[in-house]
Amino acid sequence: MKRCRLAFMFLFACLFVSLADAYSNESMRIAIDARDITRKLLQAELEIPIASQATEHKVALWYPKWVPGSHGPGGPIANVAGLRIEDNKGNTLVWQRSPGEVYRIEVTVPPDVDRLRVWIRYITNQPTTGSMGHDSWGSPRIGVVTPSTVLLYPEDVDINAQLIAATLKLPSAWKLSSALPSAESQADDSAETVSFKEVSLSQFVDSPIMCGQYRRIFNLTDPKKVKSIPPHRLCLFADTPQKCEIDAEILKRLQAMVTQTALLCGSHPFDQFDILLAVTNNLPPNGLEHSRSTFNVLPPSALSSFAQLRGWNRLLIPHEYLHAWCGKYRRPAGMVTANFHTPMNTELLWVYEGLTQYLGELVEARCGLMSVDQFKHRLLVELQNALHQQGRQWRTLADTGAAAHILRDGSSSWPGLRRSQDFYMEGMLFWLEADAILRTNSNGEKSLDDFCHAFFQATRDTTVPNPYTRDDLIRILDSLVSYDWDGLIRRRVESYQSEFDPSVADSLGYRFQIQEQAPEIPGDTFRLSGAVDAYDSLGATFSTDGVVRNILLDSPADKARLAQGMKIVSIGNFVWSPGRLYQAIRDTKSGSVIELQIVEDEQYRTIAIPYHDGLRAWNLIRNPDLPDQLAEILKPRKFVRASSIAQ
Repeated sequence: MKRCRLAFMFLFACLFVSLADAYSNESMRIAIDARDITRKLLQAELEIPIASQATEHKVALWYPKWVPGSHGPGGPIANVAGLRIEDNKGNTLVWQRSPGEVYRIEVTVPPDVDRLRVWIRYITNQPTTGSMGHDSWGSPRIGVVTPSTVLLYPEDVDINAQLIAATLKLPSAWKLSSALPSAESQADDSAETVSFKEVSLSQFVDSPIMCGQYRRIFNLTDPKKVKSIPPHRLCLFADTPQKCEIDAEILKRLQAMVTQTALLCGSHPFDQFDILLAVTNNLPPNGLEHSRSTFNVLPPSALSSFAQLRGWNRLLIPHEYLHAWCGKYRRPAGMVTANFHTPMNTELLWVYEGLTQYLGELVEARCGLMSVDQFKHRLLVELQNALHQQGRQWRTLADTGAAAHILRDGSSSWPGLRRSQDFYMEGMLFWLEADAILRTNSNGEKSLDDFCHAFFQATRDTTVPNPYTRDDLIRILDSLVSYDWDGLIRRRVESYQSEFDPSVADSLGYRFQIQEQAPEIPGDTFRLSGAVDAYDSLGATFSTDGVVRNILLDSPADKARLAQGMKIVSIGNFVWSPGRLYQAIRDTKSGSVIELQIVEDEQYRTIAIPYHDGLRAWNLIRNPDLPDQLAEILKPRKFVRASSIAQ
């Protein structure tokens, strides 16, 4: 038995050495052909150096699985539509997937082969699991090449050390913009073939290429005025030359966004930054963070006037921009890996995404993209949403981060019981509360701005993430104000809760309380678009045509056995309308009963809802007995000296 075990260990060691020694320190090369991107096809040829061996052996290659920013194993490998591997003599090699792991392939390599040539074809614009920002896209006038979609890499390389040189062929007369440094003087002018300088594999994957027939570049910084801010550009692509325009007021606010972010964060982890923006209806609205650029797609109407830039469209650019600090530079230690296939620990997404959500909306307000009243409406909406989130009784906020990749796609059936990616918005509420605590407990001397200056401290030649842990967060917060930060995290993030504690409103100088009159909430605040909201009274929401959308357990609607998908055709003796439902709810205070006639499975029946408290809705009310911390938080910052980015 012992002899068999030793023999097995020897064979395993030989196999391990065979695979581990299969790679070379030379640079990889990739030639991407995007000339057919208008027809939704990409091709690439890769040259992968390997260590030559005297006998036949196997080399393991990976397709990127855990692409940074995806928060899960969602590399769109299903869209690969052609793969051929050859040796340096032109012989086609046999490859096969590892059992149970479709992202890993093993190639049988003959003796004395020192490099592999890989040909790969990719279909763009396909449905993918997770964020669409990790895919490549094509349309008649605009394309997006995401490098990870046409890449294979050796298993044992360190993505921060392995170098790769790339070239790109474009459709005739197209232009490109990318954080990839060009090897030629005309960095991103029109050229049918563009060569890029060698970069690390991690930087290559982190640098999407936006290309198209029409492009304009707008400067967002003026180095003559503020030398402490590195160059920023807005690279705008559109389907027509006329659409390559941006409203002057929006451009002014984006320039202010760059300034306010510099004041908030205190330093920059990059030497220059490009906001890549496509305004088109031919690609889906989208966005993704990167270290030296952001990828954004908005509908053309969003930039036509300042008044048209609303809701998600308004938040997208600031959110993805702030990720350059929070998520790309400072990254949870469990999400810093040496390759694209090691699973990540995403539990700290309440920081990665939650802090970014807060800072993005904070900067949005400080630069004037969002008014103070709009911020208050957003706060009210997120407090309401959190209060109605019943899944917290079994799933902690931390677990929504740990399970992020299975929660990205929303649920239309009982969504509050499963929970969603709540680390975004409830993470935002946590950091807003932390900001208020810092200000209150220091008599206004400290704030989350000071935390950001310490947490994001960086130099412009930064090339790798700076990892952090939960303890690091507590240490920096405690260095500013002595407080039970560990206890706050445990209560808000790591504990099961019977219901959400909205005391963040009190810490800001407001009251979160029930009123009989529903608040007027603008339609661009991310709450129940196109829905009839009776959550705070009946415990349900409805579509405008009377279909039941969502129900809270133990609510009057739940006790009446309403179910999602039921259609209300009448209220009492009158045909359904949103106004009649609201009036019926008001009338319950005088003793009226809400009777709904519903249709389900082609059958009619009447349901009576046991409710008598009238119209009720949570609202955010200013408390004059406390300082208005929110007003202080949202004030724009100013430079003290022309050479400084301190307040």
